[in-house]
Amino acid sequence: MKQYFPAFLFLFIPFISYAQQSISGLSNPESVVAANGGYFVSDIGPKLDPVAKDGDGFISYIDSKGKLSLKYFDDVLNAPKGLEVINSVLYVADIDHVKGYDISTRKKVFDLNLEGKAALLNDLSRVDDSTLVITDSFKDQVLLVNVHTSDVTILKGNIVTANGVLYDAHSDNIYVCSMGPNLDGTGKIFAKKLHDDNAAFEPIEGTPTGLFDGIVQLDDHRLLVSDWITIKDPAKGNFYVYDINSKNYTKVTSMRSPADIALDAKHHTLLVPQLLDNKLVIVPLKKLGL
Repeated sequence: MKQYFPAFLFLFIPFISYAQQSISGLSNPESVVAANGGYFVSDIGPKLDPVAKDGDGFISYIDSKGKLSLKYFDDVLNAPKGLEVINSVLYVADIDHVKGYDISTRKKVFDLNLEGKAALLNDLSRVDDSTLVITDSFKDQVLLVNVHTSDVTILKGNIVTANGVLYDAHSDNIYVCSMGPNLDGTGKIFAKKLHDDNAAFEPIEGTPTGLFDGIVQLDDHRLLVSDWITIKDPAKGNFYVYDINSKNYTKVTSMRSPADIALDAKHHTLLVPQLLDNKLVIVPLKKLGL
């Protein structure tokens, strides 16, 4: 998801470092977004159950000096996943709710209840100042949500186990990566024009396949997706860089369980929630050859 660019304190090196960094102390971190001079991270919680309404999820904040604050917002969350910021409000997908928190006041200012309508809201991406695009992994759907009116629109085309999503305003494309049927690692990258009512999501030409989680846009012609490879005892993961123009891709081996990745444009880094190891890994794009 997210826009493209045109550990505890003693484990943390200042953001200006070109070395790979790890921040520990998280609790099954699923998603991350750079905002407010630091990073917000969604934590599924001590019990790794992405669909349980167990009330043990929360959102952490890491400031510019590396200080980790757990449970930054005083609110009950279950298994929070995708994060996005619109106009100083942090939005989060939490199973069948979309919630929004004012970053300055830390108060909840939005709560869209989709109980009985959504099954597993996963990732979300900003379209404009009033609209989010959101995946529902268990209903194989992509939704448009107006955060001012709470109107919900289901977009055309099913994507089995839809996960990461981003909107590219330049091309008007919504890109979605999937995990494949039964999380079998045959997921692909899909796309559709947002403002073409006749278009439905289709796999893009030359798409890689994998157990895809997060997706970001590096520039106007390159996408990057994170791949778990397998859910059962993963030893490593992958990143795939897909070139929209040439319709080819390259693979880069990564750490295991790379979840919903994001970019920190200011510091030219890739933010990788390493879910199974309770870390946020910050990787300079130069280290990935990007």
